[in-house]
Amino acid sequence: MDKQIHYGTVTHWFTDLQRGSVLSDDHGTQRILLEAYSLTPNYRCPQSGDRISFSLHEDGRNRLCAENATLLPPLAENERIEITLSDWNYQQNGGYGIHHVQRNSPIFVLGQFLNDQTRIPENGETLEGRLVKHSNGQWLLVEVDIIEKMPAPLPDIPIPEDIPAPPLPPPRWVKNTTLEAQNTELPAALPANRVLGGTIARWNDEKGYGFIATENRQNVFFHISAFHYMSQRPRTDQKVSFYCNRPVGSEPQRAMRVVLSGHEASLFSERPYDYHEFNLNMRKLLCYGLFGSLYLFGVAYFSPIVAAFYCLTSAAAFWLYRSDKQTAVTQSHKKQGYLGRVPEKKLHQIGLLGGWPGALFARGAYNHKTGKASFIRIFWITVAINIAITYGLLIHYCDNPVALFLKS
Repeated sequence: MDKQIHYGTVTHWFTDLQRGSVLSDDHGTQRILLEAYSLTPNYRCPQSGDRISFSLHEDGRNRLCAENATLLPPLAENERIEITLSDWNYQQNGGYGIHHVQRNSPIFVLGQFLNDQTRIPENGETLEGRLVKHSNGQWLLVEVDIIEKMPAPLPDIPIPEDIPAPPLPPPRWVKNTTLEAQNTELPAALPANRVLGGTIARWNDEKGYGFIATENRQNVFFHISAFHYMSQRPRTDQKVSFYCNRPVGSEPQRAMRVVLSGHEASLFSERPYDYHEFNLNMRKLLCYGLFGSLYLFGVAYFSPIVAAFYCLTSAAAFWLYRSDKQTAVTQSHKKQGYLGRVPEKKLHQIGLLGGWPGALFARGAYNHKTGKASFIRIFWITVAINIAITYGLLIHYCDNPVALFLKS
């Protein structure tokens, strides 16, 4: 007879037969016989789905039978319990787990209730916290601690005393290859999904990627899409916080999200640190707006028709830049690359047609396309070409019939 306490779920109970079956947590899919005489006095009417505790014994037909079956008490609010984390959603910064005994309903955990904000729990880890009832009726764990697993102690290896130690070899002058071999060893993998600190050691703004030097002198790759800002670009020597992905095979680790030191609260938020609909860059907005307005007034002086065309194409350019900015913010969190983005070629084409004043205003209003050097260089080339064409039509070839029509 097994006096150990087991836990399980009542799968069936037949009232007329006064017997049923239990699915034990410790015996896989094997069903355990449950009969009326094996029930405790305070538990006489089992129902399917009940969580019970019981001990085991074998009957005369070598069948496993439950004994001293009793209903487990329900979860109580404000009691401290332990759960095993089943799933954690990094984007939503939350997950759920299962109680070690009461497995009927999931218990949810939110990242904001973790006592250690520098650590993300992993699936299968044990969490301990205080149980509360949410307004939607679900159980929620607060004041959560992550229970670290203690490593198993290494067995003591006896050292025979009667075996003398081998004599040391005589010293020789050899090349220090050991140190060279140590220097060529691959660095240890960084802990995944844990907040780490470092400094941006290298940044290529043209290609949009760089490397972060960690405290233990490891270099971690990161892309511009991982930099969790709308109005800022990374710069060398900036202090940052980040978390890495889990190493897969021989692929190097990379930083999945990077924020400046002091902005760690937004590291696990969906929205960038400086997110809002209008991300004004006031200095650029004033400069670009003044330049575009003066140019439009000058064109209107020579040709109201051309000025009206500039206004129409500028409105179209403003709408394209706004759409591209909103798509860029959305797709950066869903990791879908450039899916749905407005191609840069189209942005340059609308600017070349005369929409560059509206593009300037949109770049200042949304702080979009203001840091990529290759885009800025081509943008101003298209502006110069457009101004040269307009100058030729309205001033240089002023006697041309087309120019006369535009001026009329």
